[in-house]
Amino acid sequence: MGWRRYFERNRRDEDLTREIASYIEHEVEENLARGMKVDEARRAAQRKFGNRTVVREAVYEMNTLTFIESVWQDLKHASRQLRKNKTFLVTALTTLALCFGANVTIFSVVSSVIFRPLPVPEPDRIVTMWNAYPEATGDASVGWNSAPDFFDRRELVGVFEEVAAYGEQGYNAGTAAEPRRVTGFAVTPSFFSLLKATPAIGRTFTQAEGEPGRDQVVVLSHGLWQELFGGDPGVLGHELELNGRSHAIVGVMPEGFTFLDPEVRLWRSLAFTPEQRQQYHNNSWRMMARLRSGATLAQAQAQIDALNTRTLDRVPELKPLLVDARFHTPVRLLQDELVRDIRGTLFLLWGAVTFVLLIGAVNVANLVLVRATARARELATRVALGAPRRRVVGQILTESLLLAGLGGVLGLLLGWAGLQGLGILGIETLPRASEIRLDATAVAFTVALALAVGLLVGLLPAARVLRLSATSVLREEGRSGTASRGVRLVRQGLVVTQIAMALVLLVGGGVLLASFRQLLAIDPGFQPAGVLTAAVNLPESTYPAETARRMFADRALARVRALPGVEGAGITNDIPFGGPHSDSVIFAEGYVPRPGESAITATQHVVTPGYFDAMGIRVIDGRDFDSHDVAAGRRVIIIDERLAQRSFPKRDALGRRMWLPSDAQGMLDPKSAQHFGIVGIVRSIQMRGVLEPQDQNGAYYFPFAQDPRQQFVFSVRTARDPQALAQPLRKVIAEIDAGLPVFDVRTMEERIARSLTDRRTPMLLTAGFGALALLLAAVGIYGVLASLVQLRTREI
Repeated sequence: MGWRRYFERNRRDEDLTREIASYIEHEVEENLARGMKVDEARRAAQRKFGNRTVVREAVYEMNTLTFIESVWQDLKHASRQLRKNKTFLVTALTTLALCFGANVTIFSVVSSVIFRPLPVPEPDRIVTMWNAYPEATGDASVGWNSAPDFFDRRELVGVFEEVAAYGEQGYNAGTAAEPRRVTGFAVTPSFFSLLKATPAIGRTFTQAEGEPGRDQVVVLSHGLWQELFGGDPGVLGHELELNGRSHAIVGVMPEGFTFLDPEVRLWRSLAFTPEQRQQYHNNSWRMMARLRSGATLAQAQAQIDALNTRTLDRVPELKPLLVDARFHTPVRLLQDELVRDIRGTLFLLWGAVTFVLLIGAVNVANLVLVRATARARELATRVALGAPRRRVVGQILTESLLLAGLGGVLGLLLGWAGLQGLGILGIETLPRASEIRLDATAVAFTVALALAVGLLVGLLPAARVLRLSATSVLREEGRSGTASRGVRLVRQGLVVTQIAMALVLLVGGGVLLASFRQLLAIDPGFQPAGVLTAAVNLPESTYPAETARRMFADRALARVRALPGVEGAGITNDIPFGGPHSDSVIFAEGYVPRPGESAITATQHVVTPGYFDAMGIRVIDGRDFDSHDVAAGRRVIIIDERLAQRSFPKRDALGRRMWLPSDAQGMLDPKSAQHFGIVGIVRSIQMRGVLEPQDQNGAYYFPFAQDPRQQFVFSVRTARDPQALAQPLRKVIAEIDAGLPVFDVRTMEERIARSLTDRRTPMLLTAGFGALALLLAAVGIYGVLASLVQLRTREI
């Protein structure tokens, strides 16, 4: 009919022309069924399809239907082809699943830790800052802030919309019958408004509750609310005892609310005393701020620098020391600062799994190329019989995309399992570790990766089809089962490439392994084997006086030393590899610094007699503390060899004196300071980590009897399994005070192992990826050789 000739004249695609013509003929048949005569039915169809818009819609509809039908046919064909060769299917799917799984796992970690914004509104406006004294501490990368800094920056820095100070603290919570240790944050009332966080029940802190005497209020996490009060909505106004003092519960945060530390279970109002508000550079608090809309990080840094310049003039007695120490306050985006130390390591791991993926893709591409060689006669025959090359190419690409898609699905399952397994390697020590999960971003990444790999794998055989000469292929295939010289060169190049990449990964893993072995060989300065550590906190309400703390420590140590298998025991306020450490400026009597030389800070410790023996810290010169070093006795100090060399470079330190400034006004006045006679020199130890530079200035020790602390750590040495002492130690403390929870119970070897997690985990993962890459390369070579032998069976 006329319509068929019209579409044949105006459409090049014959298949589409037939479809449209059939569609119009169907319309004519329907008109006839309605009772129209033949001429009338044709005129009605002409009127309906004479409109060009309708024709275009029909063409679009037919195109869509044709495309969907073509894709569906190609998928069915690809599925049949893959099922025909189960060995190839299993090998390729296993390879892709392992590669995708490794990439999903590491990408989920990288995405969650580095790329995902902090779970607060407008996280790109939240900054953190700290006071740095690089010449005094030897490091400018970490630090804290003082109470005056909080008030100055809140009132005098115009680019800050809100400023908050906070600090992690541990609390003895609950009753004497069921004591428990809870981690919390002491926060200024501005903390929640800065984060724009609202409670699920009740309210957060008011500005008035940031004043001394009105700060006995607390906000609970959802988990602690459920744990202590069973989710009772009437919890508001109830009292919760923290460190022996009652605090009124004013709010409960929503489920899932965490910030910086998932272990934080409550938030207590922080109120600075009038004395604290005057103590510049008494740095005890973290600080963050929210930038005003439109303000930049550079503007914030400039205003903080200007404020520091004005502050120096307020404390003229400290100005020379601060200038020599190169005092400054870095301002950084909080999200960037949280991941600063781990960013390079995570990107290294991401690069390693990318190498694994490339090896896997090359492996599968080689197998697909060998398979295409085996099917060369079939493809050439189809082309010779008139099959459109684009349709053959489409089927090959569909087959490779289907293969990659199936590998991606299996990879997602393996990636999810890999994330669960990373907990064994200590992933919980990463910043924002609680937020690591397989999310929509990771799924989208895997889909994109599968598409890219599918196209990459299918490109070589597809390109070969486009250049296919049916006559040449049929002639070649008729003589033997071998491929052309060009194809052989491509396959050999792919094999060489994957072996080279596998060796690069293995070399990288070997370098990390060698570095880790050097870390393990570093002597920490003490003997960790056989040492158990456990902490207690004496509430000020129960132990307000120093005498009560001394009596508790003496009784507890006597009973611990009497336990079976205990070879030695002592107490310290600051255990190695145990958490935040206290640094303070200390001076050697008679030491005259060179012009421009900075005062130094060293790590401050308080220990009992027997602590050095329990830890295996050797006394190099002099003596350990003993029973004569009591509260009323002469003030004494023990220093380590680093501090001795720094403070007394040409003289014997034993018998000389060190002094601590009484306050900021007496920072350079030894006459108003406390002096301590040096009675011993001990070996230097690593406190923060095996390779941490902060320990370079050394440490000094006071006797516990002369400076008893509220929170301290037991160090107990045994020739048996130290973990076996954990329960007897808890029992001893419970017998003395049933309301004291024992917490942070770990062996020293555990503490060292945790400190090495950041090095050990990348090393193990990189070595594992290298081994996987080598295995994939070996499997790929075997698969290719096996396929080649099968192809040449006729020739052989």
